[in-house]
Amino acid sequence: MSHDQLSKSLISTFFQDFLRLTIPDSEPLLHSDATTFVDKELFIDWPQGRRRELDLLAQVPMGDGGAPLLVHVEIESEASATMNQRLWMYYMQIRLRHDLLVLPILVNLRGGRPGVGLEILEEGIEPLATGTFRYRVLGLSGCEAEDWLTRPEPVAWAFAALMRPGKWSPAELKLHFLRRVAAWGVTGFRKEVLVNWIETYVQLSEEESALYQRLLEQEENKEVEEMELTWLGKAEAKGVEKGIEKGVAQAVEHMRRAVLQRVEQRFGVLPEDVADRILTVDSIDPLLELLDRLPLAKSADELVSGG
Repeated sequence: MSHDQLSKSLISTFFQDFLRLTIPDSEPLLHSDATTFVDKELFIDWPQGRRRELDLLAQVPMGDGGAPLLVHVEIESEASATMNQRLWMYYMQIRLRHDLLVLPILVNLRGGRPGVGLEILEEGIEPLATGTFRYRVLGLSGCEAEDWLTRPEPVAWAFAALMRPGKWSPAELKLHFLRRVAAWGVTGFRKEVLVNWIETYVQLSEEESALYQRLLEQEENKEVEEMELTWLGKAEAKGVEKGIEKGVAQAVEHMRRAVLQRVEQRFGVLPEDVADRILTVDSIDPLLELLDRLPLAKSADELVSGG
C-alpha cells in the first residue's frame, strides 16, 4: 500500500477521532459517527491545470438536522508554501459543485508548524480586501510523540510515529506504540490499520532491530510480540494474495531474524548448518512452528530437525 493510500486509510478509519483532534469544539455540532465518504471527486488543480482526485471528502450530518457539512482533507508528505492557495481553489470548486458548507483540513506529515492550528488567508489589501479563507492544519513533525501516545484517540498514537521520539530510541517508540495498541482491547481491521502504519513509518536499523527484539523478549511485552507475529503472518497472506513478492520477502526476513535470535538466546552460538537451515526458511508458518517447539527442544539441532 502506498504512503498516500496508507494515510487515507488511517484517517478515514478513525475519522471521528481525527475530527476530535483537529476541531475539538465541533463534537456537539456534528454527528461524525454517521459520516459517509464521497468517492473519486475530480477537480482542477490550479495552477497546473491537471484534474486530480481529492484525498478525502466526507459528508458529516449536522446535529441540528440541517444540511450536512463537507469535510475536505488534504494530506501532504511535505509542507508546501503554495498549498494554502490550492486549498482555497478546491474549496471554491467543492462549494459550487455541492452547494454545502465546506470545512478544509490540511495534514502535513513532515514540515510546517507543529500541532493543530487555524490558518487564515486573505485576498486583497485593506481597504480593498475582497475575501478571507480559513482552514485547519495539523503538522506532525515537531510534536512530541510521548504526549500524543497519552491521548485517548488511536489516530493520535499513529501520528506519534512521525513525531519527535524525545528520550526514546526508535525501537522504544515502536514498542510504546504497540503496547498502546495491544492494551486497546479492540480487534480486527481497525487494529491492523494501526499496526500497518507503525510498521511502515518506524523503520529500524540493524542495531535498533536487535534492541527491539531484546525488548520484545521481556515478559511484559509478550502480548506485543504475539500481536506482531500475527501481523507478520497476515502480511505474508496479503502479499501472496496480491502478488507483492517484495512485501512477503520483507515479512519473512523480519521473522527469520526474530526466530534466529530467540534460538541463539536459548542455545548460544549456533552451528553454521543450523543457522543456515533457519535462514533458508521461506515462509511464515514453519518459522512459527520453530517458535512453538523451542521451549521443549533439547538442542538447536533437534529443533530444526523436527525431533
